[in-house]
Parts: sequence; structure tokens; C-alpha cells
Amino acid sequence: MSSIWKKSLYRWGIRYLHRSPASFAEIKLNDVGMDKTRNIGIIAHIDAGKTTTTERMLYYSGKTKRIGNVDEGDTVTDYLPAERLRGITIQSAAISIPWNRHKINIIDTPGHADFTFEVIRSLRVLDGAVTILDGVAGVESQTEKVWKQAKSLGIPRIAFVNKMDRPGAGFSRTVKEITGKLRTKVVLCNLPYFESVNGEEPRFVGVVDVLHKKLLKWKPDSNSTGDEIDVINVTEEDQTLHEVFEMITKGRESMVEVLGEYDESIIDSFLECDEDYNKIPVTILNKAIRKATIDNQITPVFCGASFRNIGVQPLMDGITNYLPSPLEANIPEVNISDERIKKKNSANKSVSLVQDKYKGLIINSNPQLTVALAFKVITHANRGVMTFFRVYSGKLYSNTTMINTRTGKKLNVRKLLLMHGDEPEEVRYIGAGNIGVLTGNEDEIVTGDTLVSHGPVKKGFSDLESHMKLLPIEVPPPLFNSGIEPLTAGDEAHMKECIKVLIREDPSLKVHVDEELGQTILGGMGELHLEIVRDRLISDMKAKVRLRDVVVSYKESILKNPFSSASFKNSEGNVTVEVEMDSFEGKASETTFAEEEGAIIFEEDNNIIILGPDSTPPEALAAIEDRRWKSDHSLEDIQDGIIQSSLAALQIGGPLYGLSLHSTVLRIKKWNFPCTESSTNLSEILDVTRRAISKYVEENESSFGVLEPYMETKVYVNSGDLGEVSHDLTQRCKAIITSLEDESNQHDLDNDTDLSHNVYLPPDYTLSKSEAAYDFKLQKVIVCETPLREMIGYLSKLRSMTQGRGTFDMVYIGMRRTTKARLDTIASEFSFM
Repeated sequence: MSSIWKKSLYRWGIRYLHRSPASFAEIKLNDVGMDKTRNIGIIAHIDAGKTTTTERMLYYSGKTKRIGNVDEGDTVTDYLPAERLRGITIQSAAISIPWNRHKINIIDTPGHADFTFEVIRSLRVLDGAVTILDGVAGVESQTEKVWKQAKSLGIPRIAFVNKMDRPGAGFSRTVKEITGKLRTKVVLCNLPYFESVNGEEPRFVGVVDVLHKKLLKWKPDSNSTGDEIDVINVTEEDQTLHEVFEMITKGRESMVEVLGEYDESIIDSFLECDEDYNKIPVTILNKAIRKATIDNQITPVFCGASFRNIGVQPLMDGITNYLPSPLEANIPEVNISDERIKKKNSANKSVSLVQDKYKGLIINSNPQLTVALAFKVITHANRGVMTFFRVYSGKLYSNTTMINTRTGKKLNVRKLLLMHGDEPEEVRYIGAGNIGVLTGNEDEIVTGDTLVSHGPVKKGFSDLESHMKLLPIEVPPPLFNSGIEPLTAGDEAHMKECIKVLIREDPSLKVHVDEELGQTILGGMGELHLEIVRDRLISDMKAKVRLRDVVVSYKESILKNPFSSASFKNSEGNVTVEVEMDSFEGKASETTFAEEEGAIIFEEDNNIIILGPDSTPPEALAAIEDRRWKSDHSLEDIQDGIIQSSLAALQIGGPLYGLSLHSTVLRIKKWNFPCTESSTNLSEILDVTRRAISKYVEENESSFGVLEPYMETKVYVNSGDLGEVSHDLTQRCKAIITSLEDESNQHDLDNDTDLSHNVYLPPDYTLSKSEAAYDFKLQKVIVCETPLREMIGYLSKLRSMTQGRGTFDMVYIGMRRTTKARLDTIASEFSFM
């Protein structure tokens, strides 16, 4: 009945004697076909076990010879000194591993909300995701956030309920939260198995494989690496495993009920098998699960205890079995970035995208055309600048030429690498559906750039190819600021070089210089984000700098419209610009201003610049028509110059504290430039535009005010602490409470009949009687809107009020106008801004 699973190595991929199967080890990862490739991300709340699980995957695949541990600071994917010191993931790390004759490209992402941009850019290049959940904590706030991010991109997901060995872990409770909070139907591919020895509390030792009707038991005491598994066939006749057989039967029944709604072959097979759930072939079930998962209809659920090396191998099988290959993933959106090119190619305005079942994505009927997205740039101590990219079509070869469609510049492709954490493997090419690394190109590629090549064919780039643009990567706005200054004047040059490196690596880190005070201001996603930046500057880069206290990122805007305009002209009087300004609330893209002809939205500060056709002087249009245009600069050059100068002026700041302008409309009413002569330089109109905007701001200073970031905050407390916490929120934190809810009702965990009524939930053996009987209706959720400034350091205050039981999470709503009373409170923070 029992045997150590050493035979079916290719099915489970389990490593024996610390070696991968010889014939598989001989297969080069870069030669694995697209149908056997999986691009997956590990996403979750902080401390759910993402990196711990990834390290086990590396070990069982044969990629590493020992298991790295977060606590010991020797993990492969967390290789930055700050990551190993703090025991958290800061940068997403990519690594490729073999498994079951497949290649899995894994990106281990951070879990802390301050590094959400790392998750955003990683998700853009992934085909599937594994969501790790803490079996004790269940679905946590950041889990919900990254789940929604993956869902919005149509990325299929697998759930792994981790830490099942911990006291208080509740598999069934967590599954119920998955269906309720994450709004997804589930199929339970395996169930937790517990054993009680000598009357002790039940102990998690393995999983019940529902599909294969087997019990998998690990030996954490005698086999610490978890690569030996006792596999026991579970039959109805074996009375010693009667309870396990019942679990399998109920689990399969639940699985068939859920899958039958999406795949008729399941119902047909059920009827052919004399309506016996246990007789339905595994191949039929696997095929149905895969189809429903890729269609984002269900989520397969696995469980284990990664730190104890239990349950990771079945999860790896689930990745290859149920998550899509690049051939099955969503086709990316490819646009043309230049309107002029669109008009020129009016007969073919859209880019042709065809998914070939063998070659993958083919763009414009050209199998050789290679299109890739740069999603991450890092600076390695020894290898210099390294650009991570995902190839969507064709093959990118070393020693060839590509074009960056953002800059229009041709670049040489030198070395191409596959990364294994911090260790590279040089390869000749990176094919479609794969993630690779470019070296060199120090300042020529940034996050979000689209790279186009013709593979090994030496050929010029057409206008259409030179302006292709993959869906951009959204960069969230910075919410916190900190002043940074060199210790001495001699340290300033090195400080600036270090900051340049950090911004290239992390576009969510912003920098601007206060011209009046001569100070450099860093903007980041949170307190921890800026703290890590400081540590990297001082400890890793040896920069001699001083960072001031972290404060909230404020903006300025027009609070009342003066209904006036301002104009400025150069000394000769032949270059003129007239502007007027307005403001709005909400997203720029949702306003009527955005619908005007000539409107350009700048999402970073939610601004709109309108350069309408009426602003162009009739003399310029006549000069073009009569062919009298003599300026060295085209009409498009002049218009682009006005836009860029306007944007710079908005970023220089408002009249009150020099804060960059936000939620502002800048309308270029009129401009003039001597286009019938060649002597006037373009810099003239750039300077005049900036001065016109500055003049407008100065003349209307009384119309400007301050904006501050507001958050939607959810505070989770026991009912006994509700009064004190609510009072603190409204009085000290200046919160506006919008609702008070029972935690169970907030996500309809008890009443969600549509998503969980068919799901079999096994007993939660690790829950004590008191925990199992806990009334979740005693848990209350305070939903409110709070100024971000008042939430700095709130967690420690909340815990002191709730004896350590309270938690909260926040989501950025947007910038709101600050009242005079609030402005008086926060004015002191502008001393360095």
C-alpha cells in the first residue's frame, strides 16, 4: 500500500539523491518549447511565504543543491543586502527552473504595499500567478490587492494555502475567504492531512491528492529536505484510511459539481462511469480544470507548509498542469504611438496580431518581427546595467540590432542572459514567451519601453515598426517625500549619480529640486520605501548623504478660477505665448477637458495641457500652405517644445510652497513664432512658454491652494474596541467614517451561495475549539476616508488601543483640497520643500 515515490520522477519531478533525472538535466532550458513554458509570478501579502516557497521550488527542480531560508539570509531570489537583513522581498527577482519536462520562469514579487510597483510591472509580463495565503491569517489586505491587479489583467491564478503546520491554521476557513473575499469559484486539488500521535494534538504531515486518490505523507523529522514522500493508494476497502477515502469522495463530488458548470465532458464522463465520482479519469478532470483556470472561471487550490517542506511538489505540478503557456495566454495590446504614422497608414490603422499554435504571436504577418517589453532595469555591481524583458513575438538574438520605439534610437544587442536569481546564464537568443536580460545600454532603456528587432535578419525598420507600443506600465504616484542632501559639497556629485541609478531601477521613486531652497526632494510610495532608499544609498552605494524626516507628498492647484489669462513675449517681440489655467476634481481622463481637441493627459500629476488647433497662428498655417516655411524647426517641433516646456513649468510648482501643480488644466490660447525666417532658435519659445505660465501663477497667487493625499482606510477591530478606535479616527486622525460593518457581512462569507455552496470543506484540525467557535460577527470593520498625513505611525497606536488585535489597510483615493484649518496644521512640513 505504501512506497516512497521514487519511480514516477517525470510526473512529480521529485528529486532523488539531490539530482534531477539525468535525461531531463541534459535538456537546455532555453530549448524548451513554448507549449512547455510557464511564466508565473508568486504574489501574496507580506510574510505569507512567497520566498520560502520559491526556494523549495528551486531545490526540488534541481536548480540549487541546498534550501535557502529567509531567516538565515541565504535565499537565491532575495539577494539584495537590505532584503537579507530585513527578511523581506524588495525587488522582484526572476529565475528559470526545470520541472516535469517543462520550464517555469518564476518571478518572486514583494508583499509589502510600499513596493506595489514591483508587482505591477511583474504582472504585466506574466501568463499565470500563484497566490500564497497564510493558513492562519487567511486572505489579507495585500492579497486582495494583488489578486485584483492580476484579475484586471486577465491572469489565471492558483491558490496555495501555506503554513498549515501552524497552530490556528484553518484550511476550510481560508477557502471560504477565498470564495468570499476574492470572488472566485474553487476546486480543491488536494486537502490537508493530519495525524495524531500518542494522543497529541493533530499534526500536519501531508496532503490528500483528490484527483489521483492518494495520500502523500512527508517525513519532516527523518527527511528534513522533503524530497522523500510516502505515497499511499486510498481505496474503499482500506478501513484504516476510511476517513481519507470519505474526504476524496466528497472532494471529487464537489469538484465535479463545480467543473460540470463549465465543461460538459465532465458530466458525460460522470454518466459513463455509472455516476461514480471516484471512477472519473484523472485526464478528464485535469483537462477540465486547466480549461476553466485559463478561462478565469475557477481557481485550483493546493495546501502545504513550505517551511516544513510539505506540499510544494504537488503545487509545482499544478503550475505545469493548469496555468497557461505563452501560446494560451492573452494576446498583448500593441498600438502605434505616433498619430502621424496612423494617418499615413490609414489603410492599416491597427497592428495585425495572430496567435500561431506553433510559432506563437506573429505581428503584421512577419514571423521574424521581434517585439519585447522592458519591464525592469537593475544595476549589478559587476555586470553593470541589466534590462529584464519579455519577448512576445519572434526571437531576440545577441549581436543584432533593435530599436527602442520610445526614443527611435537603434541599439546593439550584445549579451543575452537567462537569470537564476543573481546568477546569469549567457544564451544566443531569447524566444517568444520567455523572459531574458540585456546587458549594457546604460541610459537608453527604461521600464515600459517597447523593443523591436528583425531577429538575425539585417533589415531597416519601417515607420510602423518604429512606433509600435506595447501597453504601458502604469507608475503609481508617490505619496511620501523626504529631503536629501550631501554631507559636504564634495559629496554632491556622487549623490546625484546614485539617485540617477535608483530612479532608473525604480520609476515609482521620484526626484525634484527645490530651486529656491536648493534642496533635492525624493518622493516614494511609503515610509519603508524611502527607508530602503536611504539604506541603499548609505550602505550599498556608500553615498555620504543625510535624509530628513519622511513627510506626506502635497501638491498645489487652483482652488478658484480667476477667469483670466497671461501672456509673455521675448525681447524682440516676435515670440509670444498666452495661457490660462483651470482645475478639476477626480481623474483627468474622466473630465470634459480631456475630450477637447488637442488635450494631452499627464497622469503622474493628473494634469491636462490643451494645445488646440485654434492656438496655431494663421501665419504659420499660411506659410506651410504657401511653402514659405523657412524655420529650422517644423510645426510639430514647435508644438512639442511648447508642451514639454509647459509640463516642466507645472512641475516647478505653485506660488505658495513651490509644490508641483496637480489636477490642473493648462490651456495654450495663442502662440507665435517667426516661421518665415531661420534665425530664431526653438529655445526662445520654450523660455517664453515657461515665463508666461510663471506670470500667470504669480498674478493669481490668491487662487491657489494645497492638495493632500486621502486614503480609503479599513480598520478591523473587535466590537469591544469599536468606540475607542472610532473616536480616535474621527478626532485625532480627522477621518470621515462612511460605514461600520460586520467583517463577515462585508464579503458575504456566510451568505455567498453562488460561489461556495458546492465546495466541500474538510475539518480544520488545527483550529482549537475556542477558535473554531469564534464568532466572526464580533469583528467589526470601520470604513473611512483619512488624510494620509494622520495615518503615519497609526499601526502602533491602533495596537495599543486593541491589545495588539487591531489591523488596518489603506488604498489611495486621490488628492483633495486642504481646508485652512488643516493647512495651518501641516504648514510646518513645507520647511524643506
